[in-house]
Amino acid sequence: MLSPFNLLLITAGFSVVMLFVLGSLMRSHIPGLREWAGANALAAIALVLLACRGLIPNFLSIVVANTLAGLAICIIYLGFRRYYGLLLPLKPIALSLLALFSLFLVFHYVYDSIAIRTVIVSWFLSIYCLAIGLLIFQSSHRSLTLSPYPARFTAWVSILFFIGYGLRAVVYMTGTDHLVSAMQASSWNLLFLSLGTLVMPLLTMGAIMMVHDRMLSKAIQDANHDFLTGAWTRRAFFEFAERELLRAKRMKRSLSLLMFDVDYFKRINDTYGHATGDNVLIDIVERAQLEIRNIDYIARMGGEEFSILLPEADANAALAIAERLRARLNSGTSIVISPGQQSTEKTVPYTVSIGVATHRADEGIIALMHRADIALYSAKAAGRNIVITAEEAMAREA
Repeated sequence: MLSPFNLLLITAGFSVVMLFVLGSLMRSHIPGLREWAGANALAAIALVLLACRGLIPNFLSIVVANTLAGLAICIIYLGFRRYYGLLLPLKPIALSLLALFSLFLVFHYVYDSIAIRTVIVSWFLSIYCLAIGLLIFQSSHRSLTLSPYPARFTAWVSILFFIGYGLRAVVYMTGTDHLVSAMQASSWNLLFLSLGTLVMPLLTMGAIMMVHDRMLSKAIQDANHDFLTGAWTRRAFFEFAERELLRAKRMKRSLSLLMFDVDYFKRINDTYGHATGDNVLIDIVERAQLEIRNIDYIARMGGEEFSILLPEADANAALAIAERLRARLNSGTSIVISPGQQSTEKTVPYTVSIGVATHRADEGIIALMHRADIALYSAKAAGRNIVITAEEAMAREA
């Protein structure tokens, strides 16, 4: 059977291991990691001091050790607040720690009672575990991650520890277990010490799961979105297109595609510079999103060429959207131009040519894109700044 001394040292070892794991994630620069690492370092020190009861001065093994344990849970809480981008209530937390430290001084040097000290630290830890759980439940919508599971896991772990520490406080308030030493091997004490061995590792594990989920979400976001404009990438576009094509065939719905690019884009780059050309592309996506629906997909296919997939849009609807888009993009954009040390704002005129194609029953995405592309080049050949459908392009060729 494990002794209290061994349990405390095992827990300290867990905290050290978690400290190394958190250290491996520091390069992600995700808020909260430094706080969680600091909390584990403090917890490891506190547990070693607690385990050395009788070998070192009581001030260190009782007052300092329990205050450090309280500080560790406070910093864990602050880490979660920083993770969600919330303000840090430093003053209330500092006051609560000062109260904890003062009460331990009183109930060790003025009125020595290990039961009262245990009740105090139990309530302190219980309240902060509850605060962590409620914080995560209330703030999980702030984190744009793939899955709610890591946050829910961490929140429920916090609530369970709130219940566990609350039960510990009740047991020693009511005298259910007569506590004469923090190192006694009674069933209740071993149970609560075992519970304590899991607090910091499990809360830290939950935090690490949340960090990994955020990192994965960011990686997928970066892979699927164009770094400059924020539009979908070519790879993501093909995934959406295949999915929407299958749905259109299954439900016998329309599916249309717009392909467009900027007219004389090289001239814009040569005249105003590549930075201005980049701003034009950004402006195009921002304006286009004002004309398309939530179910539509705009993607940057490469360079100055874009595609817009229009689920449930027939040929007439697609043509109307294309005309509105062309008119909106024809109005030019106000862009800050910085020649040398000076910055000026002026309107950079640009236009787009648009090709429109609506899905036929016997074709795939590549064939649909090919017809839209033919329509786009027909629009350029016809003088640019116009919309041409695939059918019209074929008629022009004929």
